Amino acid sequence: MPNIQNVKYVKRNDVRLKTGKSEEFNKILFQFLESLEGKVKGLKGFVVMNHTTDENEMIVLTLWETEYDMEVFYHPSNRAFSEFVDRALPLFDSKPKRIDYAVSFFRI
Repeated sequence: MPNIQNVKYVKRNDVRLKTGKSEEFNKILFQFLESLEGKVKGLKGFVVMNHTTDENEMIVLTLWETEYDMEVFYHPSNRAFSEFVDRALPLFDSKPKRIDYAVSFFRI
């Protein structure tokens, strides 16, 4: 398990899916995230949260050691990420909203 104490940045991805597409999206997302484990510089982990009362809403947090690594990963030139987005695009009700955060305190 990576050293989670080095988490300094978080990318929050707010996702709104088309009705009835959450199970399919979760499967695609899990396969994608699983394929990244141990292979992406600076990626320390992720959290996937499904809304408790609206199955079409979810938040995906990716946890990063550096802001630079986070930005490189989400850059359009990242083929793996672009391919994931292309695959998931038909399932989105609207374009995901992405917000960057600097971590001031982190403990699990």
